[in-house]
Amino acid sequence: MASNAQGPVRGSASDGQRSEVEQWASKRQLYVDNLKVILIAAIIVGHGVVSYATVASFAYADVREVTLSPVTEGVALAVVAPFGLFMIPLLFLVAGLLTPASLGRKGSGGYVRDRLLRLGVPFAVFSFLLWPALLYALYRPLGNAPGSYWAELIGTPEESLDTGYLWFVGDLLIFSLAYAGWVRIRGDHQGPRRGEVNAGHLGWLAAVVTLVTFLVRLEFPFDSQKYVDLNLYQWPECVALFGLGVMACGQGWLTAVPDRLGRQSRNTTLAAVGGFAVLTGLGAVLGAIDDATWGGGWNVLAFLFAALESTLAVFGPVWLLAVAQRHLDRRLRWAGPVVSRSAYGAFLVQGLVLTGLAVALRPVGLPAEVKAVIVAGGGVSGSFALAWLLIRRVPGMSRIL
Repeated sequence: MASNAQGPVRGSASDGQRSEVEQWASKRQLYVDNLKVILIAAIIVGHGVVSYATVASFAYADVREVTLSPVTEGVALAVVAPFGLFMIPLLFLVAGLLTPASLGRKGSGGYVRDRLLRLGVPFAVFSFLLWPALLYALYRPLGNAPGSYWAELIGTPEESLDTGYLWFVGDLLIFSLAYAGWVRIRGDHQGPRRGEVNAGHLGWLAAVVTLVTFLVRLEFPFDSQKYVDLNLYQWPECVALFGLGVMACGQGWLTAVPDRLGRQSRNTTLAAVGGFAVLTGLGAVLGAIDDATWGGGWNVLAFLFAALESTLAVFGPVWLLAVAQRHLDRRLRWAGPVVSRSAYGAFLVQGLVLTGLAVALRPVGLPAEVKAVIVAGGGVSGSFALAWLLIRRVPGMSRIL
């Protein structure tokens, strides 16, 4: 990846190509692009690891040939999972912060066309063509897809069309179009600017998200694909963080989160991480955690899970945004313009790369932990390299990726 990706910046490509990438980079916020690279790389690593976990949250896990040890999976769940819970909300927060300015520059018509092109086209092609075909080709020989291709494609009310990890893109498209419609009616694209958001406001927001999440999961349990695979069970926190970003953009959050709020968000997040680890650890020891508690239901544990997750989803992104603004607002050697330019494409193609690597390693007799490391590491480098190749070699792809 390094030789292909960095070529245009170091001089191996034409001056025109180099100028195009550098011009693109010159219009960007450095910390935003660096943060995006880190988050997308972390998401790819997470998907690579859970491909071998009993918590089957990625497609290959359903047909894995080896499984992570209970100790490995337990440590990952207790330590890593809490941070994973606020990575996607952080992306929605950043998207919300960037949206009003983008809408103001392009106008409602241009903004809607841009969102349909950059979000709608990849979502449709992936969800209705690439991902179903890949899964059917993977599952059919292994007995996990006994029916026809059409039956597997349309699914059932309980297991709908599988959009995979691109549920995020579908949701962002819906939220973006809804915001554009709201602005068209109100005629104000700058976002609300009344008052300053403080820790108390975030606390109230977390409380509301907790209650709504608890109620939503009575109908849409955690990790379910009921009716439509858009992670409806996560919508309360995703809508809240996108809306928070839209509101906070008028208060300068895109440049700097207030220092005091950043510290308060850090302390609250770490406390919630500790609470999450204790709850999952005790629940595992006592055998008290099952689908009815983790997924949702009328019980205290389900409410506690919703409360801890919602707290992480609200305060965690604000803390990490403040950290990124302080430490990532500079050129990083490993996250240059070409890597940043490839980040969105890497997110889109990761499923193809990860699945291909896992299938290639399938006949190799290695422990799950070793395979997970290989797939995760290769998935990051391979996804960014493939995205850059598509941008450079496929006509028109640069407008989408």
